[in-house]
Amino acid sequence: MSFWDGFFIVIMSIASIGVLIVLPFYLVACGGIMNYGLIPLQRCFEGVTLRTSPQKGDVSLTYHTYRGVLAWVTQEEFAGYTTPQEARTLLKRLMKFNLTWGLLSYGLIFIPLLAIGNYLAQIRSVRIQSESGETKALKPPAWH
Repeated sequence: MSFWDGFFIVIMSIASIGVLIVLPFYLVACGGIMNYGLIPLQRCFEGVTLRTSPQKGDVSLTYHTYRGVLAWVTQEEFAGYTTPQEARTLLKRLMKFNLTWGLLSYGLIFIPLLAIGNYLAQIRSVRIQSESGETKALKPPAWH
């Protein structure tokens, strides 16, 4: 057996132990799969006030987050009004969140495209709103 064959076997053994033993223990110890990645998501909103109605100088934003593990993934939409600077900060944090916590699921192929595309569209919208001084109205959720 060559060095690389042995190295591959060791890496696959460690990965298998992680998926079969460590990951289920982590999910149970941290409150289950629905809470997976929830604390880092909440940290994205620290220092940012996302309001339900606009104030003078505010811009609107809508961004989708993705988090999950293996075959489970969830998408959440966050929408609201905030200042242009806070909007840029929040969008940057949420995109970084998507590119870390969203990549652990089967959406690995699509999530970077969706996250970066949504980020660029929202940054452009924030820039246009802040330059024009007009706040774009938020669309009501589709299920209402």
